Amino acid sequence: MSGLSPLQCEVVVKELMPALRAALAITMVRECGLSVYRAAKLLNIAPAAVSNYLAERRSDKKLVRKLLEDERYATYVREYSIKIIRNEVKVDEVMCFFCKLFYG
Repeated sequence: MSGLSPLQCEVVVKELMPALRAALAITMVRECGLSVYRAAKLLNIAPAAVSNYLAERRSDKKLVRKLLEDERYATYVREYSIKIIRNEVKVDEVMCFFCKLFYG
């Protein structure tokens, strides 16, 4: 994340990363048909976190909605969800991509 200010890094860690995990989990379960447990394993998070994302009890709802509904981001969320499922990309790489997309 070179080039980001400390404040931007804090926003990424506290807001973007949880929202992105939520968007990926929602896409994996609702669109790709994965179980909560499989999505959690692929995203390296607890199944309870995935359940909370699906019930919209965690993360910034407005940012999650933006990631899922704004075509500038939704296409990438779907694409990277599939790549993670196929083990073509690691979650950390996806996080870096979206950080650059938002702040690059």
